[in-house]
Amino acid sequence: MHFSSLSARQFMFLTALFVIGDTILYVPSNVAFVAGQDAWISGLIASCAGFLLVSLYGILGKQYPRMLLIDICESAFGRFLGKAVGLWVILFFFIDSGVLLWQIGDFMSTHILMATPIQACLILFIAIIVMGVRLGPDVLGRASEIIFGWSVVLFVLFVVMLSPNFEGRHIQPLAENGLSPIVRGSFLLVGYYLESFILISLFPYFKPTGNLSNVLRKGMLIGSSVLALTILTCILVLGKDITVINIFPTYILAQKISIGGILERIEVVIASIWIFTLYFKLSLCFHAAIRETAQLFKVKDYKILSFPSAVLVVAASLILVPNVSYFNTLIIQTWWPYTLTQGLLLPLLLLGIPKVKSLVSASKR
Repeated sequence: MHFSSLSARQFMFLTALFVIGDTILYVPSNVAFVAGQDAWISGLIASCAGFLLVSLYGILGKQYPRMLLIDICESAFGRFLGKAVGLWVILFFFIDSGVLLWQIGDFMSTHILMATPIQACLILFIAIIVMGVRLGPDVLGRASEIIFGWSVVLFVLFVVMLSPNFEGRHIQPLAENGLSPIVRGSFLLVGYYLESFILISLFPYFKPTGNLSNVLRKGMLIGSSVLALTILTCILVLGKDITVINIFPTYILAQKISIGGILERIEVVIASIWIFTLYFKLSLCFHAAIRETAQLFKVKDYKILSFPSAVLVVAASLILVPNVSYFNTLIIQTWWPYTLTQGLLLPLLLLGIPKVKSLVSASKR
């Protein structure tokens, strides 16, 4: 089986862009709803958890070198059970793709193209996703080297231009309601970081000359730091109450930028950061879905699945998330326990089962 190659630099950028993904626009509001003015502390705790998660995934990649997730499941669980587990994982990939696609459609139809039906936004965006996925991970890797730099520049300018509006009183008092809200807020963020499990499907494309675990940790450190700083900026400028009541607090922040009465109303430029990062996250998620499906059903060229799968994802996005209220309920109450089974329980099983098998075999001798 031939795989194109991703350099350590490209894989790190893709990991960072994946981690930032959809979180930079939506998540500050949800975390502030749970943790209040201490949401930024939840961000720091979640960053540590994310660091440990990708280290676990790096160990998994080392134990099963250059293998797709379907093959890993079959190796660990056996042929039939492995295929069943693989099908369950593929379903998660498609569900995640649908939820991600709905987010961009909802944002565009409510803030940018307000007279455009959400279905049109979904179709236009999934068309660009299909284009990128069909070009292959190596093209996405090279594109990430360009987009990552621009995203960092825009983000740094975003924080610097907002710094005159920082108010320290908004983060006081610390831990007013104890540690429980902070921990629950971190769980919410970890639910997003658990989605990094999807990157395992990209491991076969990684050049074996690099250290996979180190690359994953660097990408997670960059991505989670950006998110923690975004949450802190939202709280410092808007305060917890305004952050909570706005679905897109980062977008509202950008509207507050005003320098000399000349540089104003640049929120669409700032929103491009989110569009860039969400594009890469959805592309990698969609690629994992069709690549693993092709491997499961022994389809020689996974690209032929891209168009029918795109139709499926568009339909799924409208069915899975009927409205914003449902989306917020899904994320706060359901998403992190669901991703916990995929992003933590399954990798632990994939690592532990071979060791148990070897111990049982040794005891029988």
